[in-house]
Amino acid sequence: MRQDLPPTNLNPLLAKYLMAQQLTGKRVAIVVTDGFEQDELEKPRQALEAAGAKIEVISPKSGKVKGWKYTDWGTDVAVDREVQQADPDKYDALVLPGGQMNPDTLRMDRNAVEFVASFVRTGKPIAAICHGPLTLIEAGGVKGRRLTSFPSIRTDLRNAGAEWVDQEVVTDHGLVTSRNPDDIPAFNRKMIEEFAEGRHPNRQKSSGKAESGTVKEGTFAGTQEKSARDNTGMQGGGQN
Repeated sequence: MRQDLPPTNLNPLLAKYLMAQQLTGKRVAIVVTDGFEQDELEKPRQALEAAGAKIEVISPKSGKVKGWKYTDWGTDVAVDREVQQADPDKYDALVLPGGQMNPDTLRMDRNAVEFVASFVRTGKPIAAICHGPLTLIEAGGVKGRRLTSFPSIRTDLRNAGAEWVDQEVVTDHGLVTSRNPDDIPAFNRKMIEEFAEGRHPNRQKSSGKAESGTVKEGTFAGTQEKSARDNTGMQGGGQN
C-alpha cells in the first residue's frame, strides 16, 4: 500500500483534493468490445477520471461498441483507438470489464490478447472484473495468481493455474479483481490504489497473498451463486 496516501485526519475537502490527484499524468487503457457490462466500464472510468487519469477505450472495433445493461443491450461507447493501432507502452495501467460476450470475443482476437499480454509481461497494474479475467487466461496472466471473478468462470481460472477465492476484491501484486457489479465500489478503491503505485516488476514471483474482501469461498454455491443484481443481469444465461 502506498505510504503517501492522504492521512485520515485531514480536512475532508483537502483529502478529497489530494485523492483526486493520485493518478494525474497516468494513461489507462480500457479494453472492450460489444457486450461489455455497462456499469463495469462506466463506473470505473468515472472513478479513474475523478482521480486525474486520462482514459482511452481500446477495442478491435472502430467507431463504437455496445454495452449490455443487466437484461438487455445498453448504450454505445465511443472507441478511442483500435487495438491493432494501440501501443501498450503508451499506457500505465489496464482495465478489463466483464460481460459474457465481451471477453469471449476478445480472447479470440490475436491483437487484443497481445495488447493485454504486454501489461502482464511488464508488471503494469491490471484491474479485471466479473468475466474480465477470461482474457487474462489467454494472455498468460493468471497462473500462480490469487484472484476472484464471476463464479461461473472459477473452474476456467483454476484450470489455468490461478488460485480462485470468493471475495469482493482481491489484489495480488498489482492485479485487482472483483466478482460482479455489486463489488464496484471496493474494486474502484483498490484499482486506484494499485494504479497509483505503478509497475509491479516482481509480479510473476507473486506470493499469492490477497488483500481485502471478507466473503468466504462457498457463499455463492448452488442457488446462492448470484446476487439479486446478477439474477437480473442475464445475457443468454448470465451476463456480467
